Amino acid sequence: MSLTIRPLDAPLGAQVLGLDVRRMGPDEAAQLREAFHQSHLLLLRGQAIADADLVTLGKALGDVAKSRLVSPLSGRDDIMVISNIRQDGKPLGQLPDGEMAFHIDQIYRDTPCKAAALHAVEIPDAGGDTMFSNNVRAYETLPAATKARIEGLRATHSFSYGETLRENRAASDDRPRATHPLVRRIPETGKRSLSLCRLMTDRIEGLPEDESAALIAELCDALERPDNVYSHAWRVGDTLIWDNRCTSHARTDFPTVQRRLMKRVTIVDGVPPQP
Repeated sequence: MSLTIRPLDAPLGAQVLGLDVRRMGPDEAAQLREAFHQSHLLLLRGQAIADADLVTLGKALGDVAKSRLVSPLSGRDDIMVISNIRQDGKPLGQLPDGEMAFHIDQIYRDTPCKAAALHAVEIPDAGGDTMFSNNVRAYETLPAATKARIEGLRATHSFSYGETLRENRAASDDRPRATHPLVRRIPETGKRSLSLCRLMTDRIEGLPEDESAALIAELCDALERPDNVYSHAWRVGDTLIWDNRCTSHARTDFPTVQRRLMKRVTIVDGVPPQP
């Protein structure tokens, strides 16, 4: 069956129509991969996707990683549960509450993940939206002088679990950290993408501290311009798949007294970022 790929009215993304995840065959998986490479972000609506089917969806893009924690809300080690649902006061999922600044998943690792798929099971009445930046477009629209200035530079990134805002980051020498090209190339398309984020990027190598901080702020401002961001207001049954190599994402605040339950699979990458 041929899928319909309908671009979103946004600087990135497309809605996938005609795909039943439970019955996805090789041809549909190939169409999904092509749309993923071209659009960076895919939206499926109105499907009650079981955990096993979410894993199958992830495997259409590559190998699925194990979750850091196994939640009783799933019981599977390949499903990451993101939720504020609590038992005896303890969250049953990861990243339970509130706003989260723009970030690139696992950029603090030597080989960050390739992609992720996130499925909405329960959502609050308001808030908890997920915003995505188009890091390829942000790079392509930089002034020529800025492109020349950042060519060949590398940035170091770090993160400790539970941090959601840059101002709340802990200072520690034993944080997981990695250094990557500030501009990376996407293998399947050859396009180049800004590879930094406000939450996790510490500094740009080879620059004085004040110059590094100013350049990080300038580039993150370019990533997060309203005309470069798609904000997704979730509906139950929505699934978003994003290319972690050329997007960053953030979460808006939401009422802590309202349940939010999301299930996610993470797709690993076999190649570290290349310039």
